[in-house]
Amino acid sequence: MKKLVSLLLVLVLALSLASVSLAEEKKAAFVTFGLGGDFFQTLADTFVRNFTADGWEASYADGQFNPTKQIEAAENYIAMNVDVLFIWSVAPEAMGSVIEQARAKGIKVIAFVAPTEAYDALMVSDDAELADDCVRLAAKWIDEHFADAPDHSVPVAVFSCRTADTGVIQADEMLKVEEFSAKAKFAKEVECAEETMTTGQNAMENLYISNPEIKVFLTPHNALALGINSYFTGLSSPVNDYSDMAIFAVNGDNSSAEYIQASMKNESPFRGMVLTGSVNDTANEMLMVANGLMDGTLPVGHLQKAGTVFVYADTVEEYLTTGTVQSVTSADFQK
Repeated sequence: MKKLVSLLLVLVLALSLASVSLAEEKKAAFVTFGLGGDFFQTLADTFVRNFTADGWEASYADGQFNPTKQIEAAENYIAMNVDVLFIWSVAPEAMGSVIEQARAKGIKVIAFVAPTEAYDALMVSDDAELADDCVRLAAKWIDEHFADAPDHSVPVAVFSCRTADTGVIQADEMLKVEEFSAKAKFAKEVECAEETMTTGQNAMENLYISNPEIKVFLTPHNALALGINSYFTGLSSPVNDYSDMAIFAVNGDNSSAEYIQASMKNESPFRGMVLTGSVNDTANEMLMVANGLMDGTLPVGHLQKAGTVFVYADTVEEYLTTGTVQSVTSADFQK
């Protein structure tokens, strides 16, 4: 009889511990901006991997660059009773009601990149400053490469996608390239309906037909940059000498970095990119903020600001080796 009682006690204790363990498992979800490029997909996958490694149940939903789809995804996560909900809003002003619903249920809402009216924490980069850093990087290349050219004689095109606030802000900054470079001349803005590689490739083909003299291209969108690069490096490319050409973009991934590496031998015109930390760094910051809100070490309203990572000829090896760049900072471009 004593043995039976002991076994029952052990069983009850085991079930109790299992119940506690299940109750303590936290759920995190990420409503993405969209999954239209490698950067977005890699960030979503890394978010899941890093949170899972820390003991969270983690998942993401494709925001499809569509506010309605984002609201539907957020509502699904609210119904699932997640503990923390990251939202990278396409249209922050449209998310107010669903964020209110989430917070009313005790879900910690973290606005990512795009500030919403309400949130428990905000993870943000300065969109204008990040675009400025991209233009500073481009200006360095232009002014060094075309050092003997007359002032403001090197034509530059900006490829934009103005479907979201971030794209509008960053494109507007890039239009000011002449303020950053002594040699650059703003020549044309190419407005794209979508920020996809195919869109960038087709837009570049059209631009080359009308303006073949433009050889420097800036864009806030990595996918558009990859499309431009693909047009010039493809089998039907109209050029094979990239020595006077350059593409600079905001955000990117290892694929972009490999093209930047190839540009050092003039095998690609993709010269540089800026981003707010590596994908892994960003996912780890997301994890830190989520844990901080859950354990109370971070206050409601916490602001997490990101710095800029510069990937170009001088730093691309460091980036591909370590996943980030520490040898160069924004201060080096503002001296």
